[in-house]
Amino acid sequence: MEKDTVGGVGRAMLDRRLGDLLASQGVACTEGQRTLLLDHLDLVLEKNKVMNLTRITSPEDALVLHILDSLLLEEEVAKTDGPVLDIGTGAGYPGIPLAVMEDRPFVLMDSVGKKARAVAEFADAMGLGAVGTTQERAESYAVDHRGEFGTVVARAVAPLGVLVEYAQPLLSKGGRLVVSKGRLSDEELGSGQKTAEKVGMGLVSRETLSLPEGMGHREIVVYEKDGRSSIKLPRPVGEAKNKPLA
Repeated sequence: MEKDTVGGVGRAMLDRRLGDLLASQGVACTEGQRTLLLDHLDLVLEKNKVMNLTRITSPEDALVLHILDSLLLEEEVAKTDGPVLDIGTGAGYPGIPLAVMEDRPFVLMDSVGKKARAVAEFADAMGLGAVGTTQERAESYAVDHRGEFGTVVARAVAPLGVLVEYAQPLLSKGGRLVVSKGRLSDEELGSGQKTAEKVGMGLVSRETLSLPEGMGHREIVVYEKDGRSSIKLPRPVGEAKNKPLA
């Protein structure tokens, strides 16, 4: 499916730029993996012409704000085993880039059906046979998939406390939640920590970094499932957001 351009911009130039960006952040990536990452971006930009998948329409900006931003989670994901769940995948970020880098099963979740279907099309076109999709909400999905995942990832989807609650029943013992955020307020971090204490999750790390070219601030927060929840989870759909635990 390779073309000479991605979103109308020369593929060779974008490939060199992507390689430089990833190397600058210590992300090891083969030529074949970069090809797949650019294939995905091209599919997203083409689909975006007929449905709203992303506000980022510049391929050059997307190298940073979609691909690199997704792969900043790869170091933490690589520390875990087992299937990975991406909550709120949207156009397939960060799930598809991570699946390109990690040889393990992935499930990409989005409650908007047309987005979940588009991501399934992307994975099929890219030959990513280990990538599945679902349009279920996290709470209902957890009922039949309790403890199935070694890692749950999320990028700018919901408040930290909500994500901690979503992830807990889906994770295996010792499994980890890896979250990417913009600027994280003390209030949101505190809510996440209080929720974690209630549901048997422990804070592992919090890393602060900046994207290249002044394109944003990121915080990567990691929690581990290290105990039992004092509250029966999952709660009914909507309660995590509408009635947060902290």
